[in-house]
Amino acid sequence: MDILLNHYERRNMPEKKPNKTQLLTLALGASGLVMIVLLVLLLTGGTSKSTGATTKETGATAKTQSSSSSTKKYVEGKDYSIKYSNQGIVDKATLDKALDNTGSKNYDSFIDKDGHNYSKIEFLYNKDKNQFVIKAYKVGNNAPNTVSSYSIKDNKDIGLITNGYDNLPVVYTWTNLTK
Repeated sequence: MDILLNHYERRNMPEKKPNKTQLLTLALGASGLVMIVLLVLLLTGGTSKSTGATTKETGATAKTQSSSSSTKKYVEGKDYSIKYSNQGIVDKATLDKALDNTGSKNYDSFIDKDGHNYSKIEFLYNKDKNQFVIKAYKVGNNAPNTVSSYSIKDNKDIGLITNGYDNLPVVYTWTNLTK
């Protein structure tokens, strides 16, 4: 009988409603929890992909890594390659200065998919004119889309050219490996 009475008393007692302070605390706690979860996902990249390596292949536990393409920070050797073939033709400091001045070290923009997707960039050296000839190939094209020249003496772009570069030595090649 005592059990029935306690049940009856609880059913007929007025319910205690939470006050505004308790509701505000509950809402702030829930939103804080959501923010922490989102922050953890953001900092860890949300997902990661396995390298596919097994313990037998590596001799250790396989590591996971985030895709370089998802972060828009492209990695040499994975997303693009660079080849210097200037030895004995033109010094590397001169070539590097031209690469900097022409924006040819902005590799992310060459791989970007918004119309600037290049498969290859070549620098050729014209010793007679003291110039570099820059050939840019878009993905899917075997012929260069643009051919321009750069004055080594003046350290500036000269402009587009149409001929006179066929037998010049290639001193630098950037190649897109993601295509």
